[in-house]
Amino acid sequence: MELSVLKKMLIGGAKKILDNKQQLNDMNVFPIPDGDTGTNMDKTMGGVLQALAEIGDRDLESADFDKLYTGALMNSQGNSGVILSQWLKGFLRAFKDFDELNAGSLYAAFLSGTESAYNSVAEPVEGTFLTVCREAQENAEDNLDEDTTTEQFMKDVVEGAAESLKHTPELLPVLKEYNVLDSGAMGFVCLVTGMLEALDESFDIDLSEFESVANAASGAVSASMGEGLAEFGYCTELIIQIDDDKLTSFDETLVRSDMRDFGNSLVLVKEGNQVKIHIHTLKPEAVMTYYHRFGEFIKLKIENMTIQHHESFIANKKNSAIVAVADGDGIAAVFEAMGVTKIARGGQSDNVSVQILTDSCKASGAKDIIILPNNKNIIMTAEKVREVMKDIKIRIIPTKSMAEGYLALSLVDEGVSADDLEKQMNTVLAGVHTGLIAKADKTGVYNGVNVTAGDYIGVLDDDIITCASSDLKECLISFIPTVPDSASCKSIHIFTGNDEDKAISDGLADQIKSCCPGAEIYSCVGGQKIYNYVVAFS
Repeated sequence: MELSVLKKMLIGGAKKILDNKQQLNDMNVFPIPDGDTGTNMDKTMGGVLQALAEIGDRDLESADFDKLYTGALMNSQGNSGVILSQWLKGFLRAFKDFDELNAGSLYAAFLSGTESAYNSVAEPVEGTFLTVCREAQENAEDNLDEDTTTEQFMKDVVEGAAESLKHTPELLPVLKEYNVLDSGAMGFVCLVTGMLEALDESFDIDLSEFESVANAASGAVSASMGEGLAEFGYCTELIIQIDDDKLTSFDETLVRSDMRDFGNSLVLVKEGNQVKIHIHTLKPEAVMTYYHRFGEFIKLKIENMTIQHHESFIANKKNSAIVAVADGDGIAAVFEAMGVTKIARGGQSDNVSVQILTDSCKASGAKDIIILPNNKNIIMTAEKVREVMKDIKIRIIPTKSMAEGYLALSLVDEGVSADDLEKQMNTVLAGVHTGLIAKADKTGVYNGVNVTAGDYIGVLDDDIITCASSDLKECLISFIPTVPDSASCKSIHIFTGNDEDKAISDGLADQIKSCCPGAEIYSCVGGQKIYNYVVAFS
Protein backbone atom coordinates (compact mmCIF):
# COMPACT_ATOMS: atom_id res chain seq x y z
CA MET A 1 0.00 0.00 0.00
CA GLU A 2 1.35 3.43 -0.91
CA LEU A 3 2.76 5.45 1.95
CA SER A 4 0.60 8.40 0.91
CA VAL A 5 -2.47 6.51 2.17
CA LEU A 6 -1.24 7.70 5.55
CA LYS A 7 -2.51 11.18 4.62
CA LYS A 8 -6.04 9.79 4.35
CA MET A 9 -5.66 8.05 7.73
CA LEU A 10 -4.47 11.25 9.47
CA ILE A 11 -7.42 13.17 8.03
CA GLY A 12 -9.78 10.45 9.26
CA GLY A 13 -8.27 10.56 12.74
CA ALA A 14 -8.52 14.35 12.89
CA LYS A 15 -12.16 14.26 11.77
CA LYS A 16 -13.06 11.67 14.43
CA ILE A 17 -11.58 13.85 17.14
CA LEU A 18 -13.43 16.87 15.78
CA ASP A 19 -16.72 14.94 15.66
CA ASN A 20 -16.29 13.93 19.32
CA LYS A 21 -14.68 17.15 20.56
CA GLN A 22 -17.53 18.18 22.84
CA GLN A 23 -17.81 14.72 24.36
CA LEU A 24 -14.08 14.77 25.08
CA ASN A 25 -14.41 18.21 26.65
CA ASP A 26 -17.28 16.98 28.81
CA MET A 27 -15.34 13.92 30.01
CA ASN A 28 -13.79 15.97 32.76
CA VAL A 29 -13.35 14.89 36.36
CA PHE A 30 -13.09 18.45 37.61
CA PRO A 31 -16.33 20.45 37.87
CA ILE A 32 -14.82 23.83 37.02
CA PRO A 33 -15.19 24.40 33.26
CA ASP A 34 -11.65 23.52 32.26
CA GLY A 35 -12.75 20.58 30.13
CA ASP A 36 -10.72 21.29 27.02
CA THR A 37 -9.19 17.93 26.08
CA GLY A 38 -11.19 17.73 22.88
CA THR A 39 -10.36 21.30 21.94
CA ASN A 40 -6.66 20.78 22.61
CA MET A 41 -6.44 17.54 20.65
CA ASP A 42 -8.49 19.01 17.80
CA LYS A 43 -6.15 21.98 17.49
CA THR A 44 -3.13 19.68 17.52
CA MET A 45 -4.55 17.63 14.66
CA GLY A 46 -5.50 20.89 12.96
CA GLY A 47 -1.79 21.62 12.68
CA VAL A 48 -1.32 18.28 10.93
CA LEU A 49 -4.14 19.11 8.50
CA GLN A 50 -2.54 22.48 7.70
CA ALA A 51 0.71 20.72 6.85
CA LEU A 52 -1.15 18.16 4.74
CA ALA A 53 -2.82 20.98 2.81
CA GLU A 54 0.60 22.43 1.99
CA ILE A 55 1.86 19.01 0.84
CA GLY A 56 -1.15 18.60 -1.44
CA ASP A 57 -1.71 15.58 -3.67
CA ARG A 58 1.91 14.58 -4.21
CA ASP A 59 3.48 11.54 -2.60
CA LEU A 60 4.88 11.85 0.90
CA GLU A 61 8.60 12.46 1.14
CA SER A 62 10.96 12.01 4.06
CA ALA A 63 11.01 15.73 4.93
CA ASP A 64 7.21 15.83 5.03
CA PHE A 65 7.09 13.84 8.26
CA ASP A 66 9.03 16.59 10.02
CA LYS A 67 6.59 19.16 8.62
CA LEU A 68 3.61 17.16 9.85
CA TYR A 69 5.09 16.88 13.33
CA THR A 70 6.00 20.56 13.42
CA GLY A 71 2.41 21.41 12.50
CA ALA A 72 1.16 19.28 15.39
CA LEU A 73 3.66 20.70 17.87
CA MET A 74 3.18 24.35 17.03
CA ASN A 75 -0.61 24.09 17.31
CA SER A 76 -0.62 21.93 20.43
CA GLN A 77 -1.90 23.35 23.71
CA GLY A 78 -2.66 21.94 27.12
CA ASN A 79 -1.24 18.67 28.43
CA SER A 80 -3.49 16.56 26.21
CA GLY A 81 -2.52 18.42 23.05
CA VAL A 82 1.19 18.41 23.81
CA ILE A 83 1.26 14.69 24.68
CA LEU A 84 -0.62 13.92 21.46
CA SER A 85 1.94 15.95 19.51
CA GLN A 86 4.72 13.91 21.08
CA TRP A 87 3.01 10.65 20.17
CA LEU A 88 2.72 11.96 16.62
CA LYS A 89 6.41 12.85 16.68
CA GLY A 90 7.42 9.23 17.13
CA PHE A 91 4.63 7.85 14.93
CA LEU A 92 5.31 10.11 11.95
CA ARG A 93 9.09 10.12 11.98
CA ALA A 94 9.20 6.32 12.04
CA PHE A 95 7.92 6.33 8.45
CA LYS A 96 11.15 7.96 7.26
CA ASP A 97 12.59 4.44 7.24
CA PHE A 98 9.83 2.92 5.08
CA ASP A 99 8.69 3.17 1.48
CA GLU A 100 5.21 1.74 1.93
CA LEU A 101 2.37 1.45 4.39
CA ASN A 102 1.84 -2.04 5.76
CA ALA A 103 1.48 -3.86 9.06
CA GLY A 104 5.25 -3.83 9.59
CA SER A 105 5.71 -0.10 9.08
CA LEU A 106 2.63 0.65 11.18
CA TYR A 107 3.96 -1.49 14.00
CA ALA A 108 7.25 0.43 13.96
CA ALA A 109 5.34 3.73 13.94
CA PHE A 110 3.01 2.83 16.83
CA LEU A 111 5.94 1.54 18.88
CA SER A 112 7.88 4.74 18.23
CA GLY A 113 4.83 6.84 19.07
CA THR A 114 4.40 5.08 22.41
CA GLU A 115 8.04 5.57 23.33
CA SER A 116 7.95 9.24 22.31
CA ALA A 117 4.79 9.92 24.35
CA TYR A 118 6.19 8.27 27.48
CA ASN A 119 9.51 10.09 27.12
CA SER A 120 7.72 13.44 26.95
CA VAL A 121 6.33 13.11 30.49
CA ALA A 122 8.67 13.41 33.48
CA GLU A 123 6.46 11.22 35.68
CA PRO A 124 4.18 9.09 33.48
CA VAL A 125 0.76 8.40 34.99
CA GLU A 126 -0.98 5.16 34.06
CA GLY A 127 -4.70 5.13 33.32
CA THR A 128 -4.25 7.95 30.80
CA PHE A 129 -3.47 8.50 27.11
CA LEU A 130 -0.10 6.87 27.76
CA THR A 131 -1.54 3.56 28.94
CA VAL A 132 -4.05 3.31 26.11
CA CYS A 133 -1.57 4.08 23.33
CA ARG A 134 0.85 1.52 24.79
CA GLU A 135 -1.68 -1.25 25.29
CA ALA A 136 -3.17 -0.63 21.84
CA GLN A 137 0.29 -1.04 20.33
CA GLU A 138 0.97 -4.16 22.45
CA ASN A 139 -2.31 -5.80 21.42
CA ALA A 140 -1.51 -5.27 17.74
CA GLU A 141 2.02 -6.55 18.31
CA ASP A 142 0.73 -9.75 19.96
CA ASN A 143 -1.44 -10.50 16.92
CA LEU A 144 1.13 -9.51 14.31
CA ASP A 145 2.45 -12.14 11.89
CA GLU A 146 3.56 -12.26 8.27
CA ASP A 147 -0.02 -12.51 7.04
CA THR A 148 -1.36 -9.51 8.95
CA THR A 149 -2.83 -6.89 6.62
CA THR A 150 -2.74 -3.15 7.15
CA GLU A 151 -6.46 -3.12 7.92
CA GLN A 152 -6.19 -6.02 10.38
CA PHE A 153 -3.31 -4.37 12.20
CA MET A 154 -5.35 -1.20 12.66
CA LYS A 155 -8.35 -3.24 13.86
CA ASP A 156 -6.11 -4.82 16.49
CA VAL A 157 -4.93 -1.33 17.50
CA VAL A 158 -8.50 -0.05 17.86
CA GLU A 159 -9.67 -3.12 19.78
CA GLY A 160 -6.68 -2.88 22.13
CA ALA A 161 -7.26 0.83 22.67
CA ALA A 162 -10.99 0.42 23.33
CA GLU A 163 -10.40 -2.38 25.83
CA SER A 164 -7.63 -0.44 27.56
CA LEU A 165 -9.86 2.64 27.82
CA LYS A 166 -12.45 0.66 29.78
CA HIS A 167 -9.85 -0.17 32.42
CA THR A 168 -8.42 3.32 32.96
CA PRO A 169 -10.46 3.81 36.19
CA GLU A 170 -8.77 0.72 37.65
CA LEU A 171 -5.37 2.35 37.20
CA LEU A 172 -6.15 5.94 38.14
CA PRO A 173 -8.05 6.28 41.45
CA VAL A 174 -9.44 9.73 40.67
CA LEU A 175 -11.25 8.28 37.62
CA LYS A 176 -12.71 5.47 39.68
CA GLU A 177 -13.79 7.86 42.41
CA TYR A 178 -15.81 9.95 39.97
CA ASN A 179 -16.87 7.08 37.69
CA VAL A 180 -15.37 8.49 34.49
CA LEU A 181 -12.97 7.41 31.78
CA ASP A 182 -9.84 9.36 30.96
CA SER A 183 -10.62 11.97 28.30
CA GLY A 184 -7.14 12.00 26.76
CA ALA A 185 -7.25 8.21 26.47
CA MET A 186 -10.67 8.50 24.84
CA GLY A 187 -9.15 11.00 22.42
CA PHE A 188 -6.60 8.39 21.36
CA VAL A 189 -9.42 5.89 20.74
CA CYS A 190 -11.10 8.48 18.52
CA LEU A 191 -7.85 9.09 16.64
CA VAL A 192 -7.11 5.46 15.80
CA THR A 193 -10.78 4.72 15.08
CA GLY A 194 -10.85 7.50 12.51
CA MET A 195 -7.61 6.23 11.01
CA LEU A 196 -9.09 2.74 10.63
CA GLU A 197 -12.38 4.02 9.16
CA ALA A 198 -10.35 5.86 6.52
CA LEU A 199 -8.87 2.50 5.51
CA ASP A 200 -11.99 0.36 5.86
CA GLU A 201 -15.28 2.18 5.40
CA SER A 202 -17.17 -0.94 6.48
CA PHE A 203 -15.65 -0.77 9.97
CA ASP A 204 -17.88 0.71 12.63
CA ILE A 205 -17.51 1.16 16.36
CA ASP A 206 -20.10 2.62 18.69
CA LEU A 207 -18.20 5.19 20.75
CA SER A 208 -21.35 5.92 22.78
CA GLU A 209 -20.53 2.89 24.95
CA PHE A 210 -17.76 4.98 26.47
CA GLU A 211 -20.08 7.78 27.58
CA SER A 212 -19.90 6.83 31.26
CA VAL A 213 -19.27 10.45 32.01
CA ALA A 214 -20.18 11.55 35.52
CA ASN A 215 -22.01 14.82 35.91
CA ALA A 216 -19.91 17.54 37.42
CA ALA A 217 -20.07 21.21 37.98
CA SER A 218 -18.23 24.38 37.26
CA GLY A 219 -18.22 27.99 38.03
CA ALA A 220 -16.53 31.17 38.77
CA VAL A 221 -13.86 31.50 41.35
CA SER A 222 -14.13 33.91 44.18
CA ALA A 223 -11.69 34.88 46.86
CA SER A 224 -11.06 38.55 47.18
CA MET A 225 -10.58 40.44 50.37
CA GLY A 226 -11.73 43.28 52.35
CA GLU A 227 -12.42 46.86 52.86
CA GLY A 228 -9.55 49.22 52.58
CA LEU A 229 -7.23 46.78 50.80
CA ALA A 230 -4.35 48.57 49.13
CA GLU A 231 -4.57 48.52 45.35
CA PHE A 232 -1.07 49.70 44.57
CA GLY A 233 1.02 52.38 46.29
CA TYR A 234 4.81 52.23 46.23
CA CYS A 235 6.73 49.06 45.57
CA THR A 236 9.53 49.44 48.10
CA GLU A 237 12.57 47.19 48.18
CA LEU A 238 15.44 47.45 50.61
CA ILE A 239 18.55 45.48 51.42
CA ILE A 240 20.04 46.29 54.80
CA GLN A 241 23.38 45.34 56.34
CA ILE A 242 22.49 45.03 60.02
CA ASP A 243 25.11 46.39 62.42
CA ASP A 244 26.72 43.68 64.53
CA ASP A 245 25.56 45.30 67.75
CA LYS A 246 21.98 45.49 66.45
CA LEU A 247 21.77 41.91 65.24
CA THR A 248 20.38 40.48 68.46
CA SER A 249 17.71 43.18 68.65
CA PHE A 250 16.42 42.40 65.15
CA ASP A 251 13.45 40.17 66.00
CA GLU A 252 12.05 38.89 62.70
CA THR A 253 8.67 38.00 64.19
CA LEU A 254 8.30 41.45 65.70
CA VAL A 255 9.43 43.16 62.50
CA ARG A 256 6.86 41.25 60.46
CA SER A 257 4.18 42.27 62.95
CA ASP A 258 5.21 45.92 62.79
CA MET A 259 5.08 45.89 58.99
CA ARG A 260 1.32 45.32 59.07
CA ASP A 261 1.00 49.00 59.93
CA PHE A 262 3.09 50.07 56.94
CA GLY A 263 1.60 48.15 54.02
CA ASN A 264 1.10 44.72 52.50
CA SER A 265 2.67 42.15 50.19
CA LEU A 266 5.62 41.85 52.54
CA VAL A 267 8.51 39.60 51.62
CA LEU A 268 11.28 39.50 54.21
CA VAL A 269 14.37 37.34 53.82
CA LYS A 270 17.20 37.33 56.35
CA GLU A 271 20.61 35.83 55.55
CA GLY A 272 23.25 36.44 58.22
CA ASN A 273 23.59 40.18 58.70
CA GLN A 274 21.69 41.06 55.53
CA VAL A 275 17.93 41.46 55.24
CA LYS A 276 15.95 41.94 52.04
CA ILE A 277 12.55 43.56 52.33
CA HIS A 278 9.86 43.90 49.68
CA ILE A 279 6.65 45.71 50.63
CA HIS A 280 3.81 47.61 48.97
CA THR A 281 3.22 50.73 51.00
CA LEU A 282 1.78 54.21 50.86
CA LYS A 283 4.53 55.37 53.25
CA PRO A 284 7.94 54.36 51.84
CA GLU A 285 9.71 57.02 53.89
CA ALA A 286 8.32 55.50 57.11
CA VAL A 287 9.53 52.04 56.06
CA MET A 288 13.02 53.44 55.40
CA THR A 289 13.12 55.16 58.78
CA TYR A 290 12.04 51.97 60.55
CA TYR A 291 14.80 49.84 59.05
CA HIS A 292 17.56 52.46 59.02
CA ARG A 293 17.89 52.15 62.80
CA PHE A 294 19.23 48.62 62.36
CA GLY A 295 22.06 49.46 59.94
CA GLU A 296 23.03 50.76 56.53
CA PHE A 297 21.16 50.37 53.26
CA ILE A 298 22.94 48.35 50.60
CA LYS A 299 20.10 48.90 48.17
CA LEU A 300 17.04 51.13 47.92
CA LYS A 301 14.36 50.98 45.25
CA ILE A 302 11.01 52.76 45.43
CA GLU A 303 8.64 52.79 42.49
CA ASN A 304 5.12 54.14 42.10
CA MET A 305 2.98 51.24 40.96
CA THR A 306 -0.09 53.39 40.45
CA ILE A 307 1.42 55.88 38.01
CA GLN A 308 4.37 54.14 36.42
CA HIS A 309 5.18 50.78 34.91
CA HIS A 310 8.46 50.13 36.63
CA GLU A 311 11.25 48.42 34.76
CA SER A 312 12.67 45.33 36.41
CA PHE A 313 15.95 43.54 35.96
CA ILE A 314 14.49 41.38 33.24
CA ALA A 315 13.14 44.33 31.26
CA ASN A 316 16.38 46.30 31.58
CA LYS A 317 18.72 43.60 30.31
CA LYS A 318 18.54 43.27 26.53
CA ASN A 319 19.51 39.62 26.64
CA SER A 320 16.87 38.64 29.22
CA ALA A 321 13.09 38.70 29.32
CA ILE A 322 10.06 37.40 31.20
CA VAL A 323 7.14 36.01 29.20
CA ALA A 324 3.96 35.40 31.21
CA VAL A 325 0.55 33.95 30.37
CA ALA A 326 -2.41 36.09 31.48
CA ASP A 327 -6.12 35.91 30.66
CA GLY A 328 -7.37 39.23 32.01
CA ASP A 329 -6.58 42.87 31.24
CA GLY A 330 -6.10 43.67 34.91
CA ILE A 331 -3.59 40.94 35.68
CA ALA A 332 -1.82 41.58 32.36
CA ALA A 333 -1.33 45.21 33.34
CA VAL A 334 -0.03 44.23 36.78
CA PHE A 335 2.42 41.75 35.23
CA GLU A 336 3.71 44.36 32.79
CA ALA A 337 4.14 46.83 35.63
CA MET A 338 6.20 44.24 37.48
CA GLY A 339 8.62 43.74 34.60
CA VAL A 340 7.06 41.19 32.25
CA THR A 341 8.36 41.79 28.73
CA LYS A 342 5.64 40.00 26.77
CA ILE A 343 2.16 38.77 27.69
CA ALA A 344 0.78 35.63 26.02
CA ARG A 345 -2.98 35.97 26.31
CA GLY A 346 -4.77 32.85 27.52
CA GLY A 347 -5.47 30.75 30.59
CA GLN A 348 -8.18 28.48 31.95
CA SER A 349 -10.20 26.90 29.10
CA ASP A 350 -8.17 29.03 26.70
CA ASN A 351 -4.76 27.37 26.77
CA VAL A 352 -2.13 29.09 24.66
CA SER A 353 -0.57 27.02 21.90
CA VAL A 354 3.12 26.30 21.46
CA GLN A 355 3.01 28.68 18.48
CA ILE A 356 1.58 31.58 20.48
CA LEU A 357 4.02 31.10 23.33
CA THR A 358 6.93 30.76 20.91
CA ASP A 359 5.89 33.95 19.11
CA SER A 360 5.77 35.81 22.43
CA CYS A 361 9.28 34.60 23.28
CA LYS A 362 10.59 35.61 19.85
CA ALA A 363 8.95 39.03 20.16
CA SER A 364 10.87 39.65 23.39
CA GLY A 365 14.09 39.63 21.36
CA ALA A 366 15.94 38.04 24.28
CA LYS A 367 18.40 35.15 24.44
CA ASP A 368 17.53 34.19 28.02
CA ILE A 369 13.82 33.91 28.80
CA ILE A 370 11.83 33.04 31.92
CA ILE A 371 8.34 31.71 31.16
CA LEU A 372 5.54 31.91 33.73
CA PRO A 373 2.80 29.53 32.45
CA ASN A 374 0.39 30.49 35.26
CA ASN A 375 -1.76 27.41 34.59
CA LYS A 376 -0.98 23.74 35.18
CA ASN A 377 -2.21 22.86 31.67
CA ILE A 378 0.25 25.27 30.05
CA ILE A 379 3.41 24.04 31.79
CA MET A 380 3.97 21.23 29.28
CA THR A 381 3.31 23.65 26.42
CA ALA A 382 6.03 25.90 27.81
CA GLU A 383 8.40 22.94 27.99
CA LYS A 384 7.86 22.33 24.27
CA VAL A 385 8.99 25.88 23.49
CA ARG A 386 12.49 24.66 24.40
CA GLU A 387 12.30 22.17 21.55
CA VAL A 388 11.41 24.90 19.08
CA MET A 389 13.79 27.60 20.34
CA LYS A 390 17.00 25.61 20.57
CA ASP A 391 19.22 28.71 20.44
CA ILE A 392 17.45 30.42 23.34
CA LYS A 393 17.87 29.73 27.05
CA ILE A 394 14.33 28.93 28.21
CA ARG A 395 13.68 28.81 31.96
CA ILE A 396 10.24 27.66 33.15
CA ILE A 397 8.87 28.58 36.55
CA PRO A 398 6.01 26.06 37.13
CA THR A 399 3.40 28.61 38.21
CA LYS A 400 -0.08 27.06 38.24
CA SER A 401 -2.13 30.24 38.62
CA MET A 402 -1.99 33.97 37.95
CA ALA A 403 -1.60 34.51 41.68
CA GLU A 404 1.49 32.30 41.82
CA GLY A 405 2.86 34.22 38.85
CA TYR A 406 2.39 37.45 40.77
CA LEU A 407 4.28 36.11 43.79
CA ALA A 408 7.13 34.94 41.59
CA LEU A 409 7.33 38.39 39.98
CA SER A 410 7.36 40.09 43.37
CA LEU A 411 11.00 39.04 43.70
CA VAL A 412 12.21 40.61 40.45
CA ASP A 413 15.43 42.45 41.31
CA GLU A 414 17.43 44.50 38.86
CA GLY A 415 20.62 43.57 40.68
CA VAL A 416 20.34 39.80 40.43
CA SER A 417 21.35 37.39 37.66
CA ALA A 418 18.82 35.37 35.69
CA ASP A 419 20.14 32.21 37.36
CA ASP A 420 19.55 33.66 40.83
CA LEU A 421 16.17 35.07 39.85
CA GLU A 422 15.05 31.65 38.68
CA LYS A 423 16.13 30.15 42.01
CA GLN A 424 14.37 32.90 43.98
CA MET A 425 11.12 32.45 42.07
CA ASN A 426 11.11 28.69 42.64
CA THR A 427 11.89 29.20 46.33
CA VAL A 428 9.01 31.61 46.92
CA LEU A 429 6.55 29.18 45.29
CA ALA A 430 7.52 26.35 47.65
CA GLY A 431 5.28 27.60 50.46
CA VAL A 432 2.39 28.93 48.37
CA HIS A 433 -1.17 27.63 48.38
CA THR A 434 -3.48 28.59 45.51
CA GLY A 435 -7.19 29.03 46.08
CA LEU A 436 -9.93 29.32 43.47
CA ILE A 437 -13.64 29.97 43.85
CA ALA A 438 -15.99 29.33 40.96
CA LYS A 439 -19.57 28.45 40.09
CA ALA A 440 -19.99 24.76 39.27
CA ASP A 441 -21.61 23.70 36.01
CA LYS A 442 -21.85 19.98 36.83
CA THR A 443 -23.32 17.90 39.64
CA GLY A 444 -21.50 15.18 41.54
CA VAL A 445 -19.43 14.26 44.57
CA TYR A 446 -15.84 15.48 44.43
CA ASN A 447 -13.23 14.85 47.08
CA GLY A 448 -16.10 13.96 49.40
CA VAL A 449 -17.91 17.27 48.74
CA ASN A 450 -21.46 17.19 47.31
CA VAL A 451 -21.70 19.65 44.45
CA THR A 452 -24.79 20.76 42.53
CA ALA A 453 -24.62 22.70 39.30
CA GLY A 454 -24.91 26.40 40.18
CA ASP A 455 -23.14 26.04 43.54
CA TYR A 456 -20.05 28.04 44.36
CA ILE A 457 -17.11 25.77 45.09
CA GLY A 458 -13.78 26.46 46.75
CA VAL A 459 -10.73 24.75 45.30
CA LEU A 460 -7.42 24.57 47.16
CA ASP A 461 -4.34 23.29 45.34
CA ASP A 462 -6.51 21.39 42.80
CA ASP A 463 -8.82 19.78 45.40
CA ILE A 464 -12.43 20.84 45.95
CA ILE A 465 -12.74 21.49 49.65
CA THR A 466 -15.92 23.50 50.13
CA CYS A 467 -19.28 24.18 48.49
CA ALA A 468 -21.86 26.81 49.39
CA SER A 469 -25.10 26.61 47.39
CA SER A 470 -25.36 29.75 45.28
CA ASP A 471 -23.99 32.17 47.88
CA LEU A 472 -20.62 33.59 46.83
CA LYS A 473 -20.07 35.29 50.21
CA GLU A 474 -20.72 32.09 52.14
CA CYS A 475 -18.33 30.13 49.94
CA LEU A 476 -15.56 32.69 50.36
CA ILE A 477 -15.87 32.85 54.16
CA SER A 478 -16.06 29.06 54.56
CA PHE A 479 -13.10 28.59 52.23
CA ILE A 480 -10.47 30.74 53.99
CA PRO A 481 -10.14 28.65 57.21
CA THR A 482 -9.47 25.50 55.16
CA VAL A 483 -6.12 26.85 53.97
CA PRO A 484 -3.29 25.10 55.89
CA ASP A 485 -1.98 27.34 58.68
CA SER A 486 -4.33 30.13 57.61
CA ALA A 487 -4.04 31.76 61.04
CA SER A 488 -0.31 32.26 60.53
CA CYS A 489 -0.51 33.17 56.83
CA LYS A 490 1.81 36.09 56.06
CA SER A 491 0.27 37.35 52.83
CA ILE A 492 -2.85 36.94 50.72
CA HIS A 493 -2.94 38.05 47.08
CA ILE A 494 -6.38 38.21 45.52
CA PHE A 495 -7.33 38.73 41.88
CA THR A 496 -11.03 39.26 41.24
CA GLY A 497 -12.85 38.58 38.01
CA ASN A 498 -14.61 41.95 37.96
CA ASP A 499 -15.53 45.02 40.02
CA GLU A 500 -18.67 43.36 41.37
CA ASP A 501 -16.67 40.42 42.75
CA LYS A 502 -14.25 42.85 44.36
CA ALA A 503 -17.10 44.79 45.99
CA ILE A 504 -18.39 41.54 47.52
CA SER A 505 -15.02 40.60 48.95
CA ASP A 506 -14.35 44.14 50.19
CA GLY A 507 -17.46 43.87 52.32
CA LEU A 508 -16.07 40.75 53.97
CA ALA A 509 -12.75 42.31 55.00
CA ASP A 510 -13.23 42.00 58.74
CA GLN A 511 -14.33 38.37 58.58
CA ILE A 512 -11.38 37.45 56.36
CA LYS A 513 -8.98 39.29 58.62
CA SER A 514 -10.29 37.37 61.62
CA CYS A 515 -9.32 34.11 59.89
CA CYS A 516 -5.85 35.37 58.91
CA PRO A 517 -4.99 38.03 61.49
CA GLY A 518 -1.31 38.26 60.56
CA ALA A 519 -1.72 38.40 56.79
CA GLU A 520 -0.82 41.26 54.49
CA ILE A 521 -3.67 41.50 51.97
CA TYR A 522 -3.42 42.71 48.38
CA SER A 523 -6.41 42.93 46.08
CA CYS A 524 -7.04 44.04 42.51
CA VAL A 525 -9.32 43.29 39.59
CA GLY A 526 -7.53 40.72 37.47
CA GLY A 527 -10.30 40.33 34.91
CA GLN A 528 -9.80 36.56 34.52
CA LYS A 529 -12.56 34.88 32.51
CA ILE A 530 -13.48 31.75 34.46
CA TYR A 531 -12.89 32.42 38.12
CA ASN A 532 -14.52 35.01 40.35
CA TYR A 533 -11.39 34.83 42.54
CA VAL A 534 -7.85 33.55 42.27
CA VAL A 535 -5.97 33.72 45.57
CA ALA A 536 -2.39 32.98 46.59
CA PHE A 537 -1.67 32.30 50.26
CA SER A 538 1.91 32.44 51.53
